Amino acid sequence: MKIQTLITSALIVSSLYLIWLNCARNLERRYASKYVVVTGATGGVGQEIVAEMLKTMHVIAIDRDEQLLTDLVLKHKSSKNLVLPFMFDFTNKLSTFGPKFDSFLRQYNVDKLDVGMCFSNAGIGEFKQFEASSFEAKARFMQVNFSSHLAISDYFCKLFLTRTHAKSALIVTSSLITGTCGRFFALYHTSKTMLSALAASLYSEYASKGIDVLAVHPSSIANTKFMKGEGMKTLDSFASKYISHIGNLWISVTPKQIVAQMLSRVGKLNQTFVGFATVLNAVQGALLGRNLNAFLWSKCTFLDKLFTKNQ
Repeated sequence: MKIQTLITSALIVSSLYLIWLNCARNLERRYASKYVVVTGATGGVGQEIVAEMLKTMHVIAIDRDEQLLTDLVLKHKSSKNLVLPFMFDFTNKLSTFGPKFDSFLRQYNVDKLDVGMCFSNAGIGEFKQFEASSFEAKARFMQVNFSSHLAISDYFCKLFLTRTHAKSALIVTSSLITGTCGRFFALYHTSKTMLSALAASLYSEYASKGIDVLAVHPSSIANTKFMKGEGMKTLDSFASKYISHIGNLWISVTPKQIVAQMLSRVGKLNQTFVGFATVLNAVQGALLGRNLNAFLWSKCTFLDKLFTKNQ
């Protein structure tokens, strides 16, 4: 009888916890924010963030492609709130971000204290053997996939600390891949693991100072250009075609699902996993650990033949 009571109580508590996690929050009131910043704003997830946040705030959209930014502004020209385009390429010198962004804010008469949320969403993919790229290419990849988030975190944590009248939020887009260290994505796994660790560390340091930090880990994402990027292509046509269709698998999640979880979990957690596959991957990563995980992947030599037979 006691066991049955304990099980029932656990189910009730778990259900209430899940309901609480999924409850929408009034972000405008929590963060007293008039503007939200979105990097990687023209990608699938970025565009969904922009569309959702425009319902309550103005959006500062950051991307390296001027034409795509222009298209984004035109797409939402009838919105009650504005999309302000800021063109910045995270492959360039990152120390210039702060001064250029400050100049941009002055140009549009935006008070820094009115910026209460930032979505650090920029990133590119790579699927290739470690030796298949130059050191320069590796450094460029890590700059976009980790150092850009470091630069954004540096700028906005310092800014948010001055917003003593309200809380602020920094949300970063990580990946399922943090849970496993498989072949062909050494750099991607490394960058996303670093990003996840950075988010957890910033949360532990700044949650008590009014800054909510959240890392979001989605599985493969449907309906985006991510899987078809240059870094995801190999020299083998079959492999390239296979990789480009990962976003169509049943384990994939949509940008709308990702953004919904971002907005419901921020301020409640510092890490969140989107999709059934991501949760399972996180569990297996925790259970197996790095030693066993890497050992098992090291035995998957058939993948080399499958993906590099024409190289």
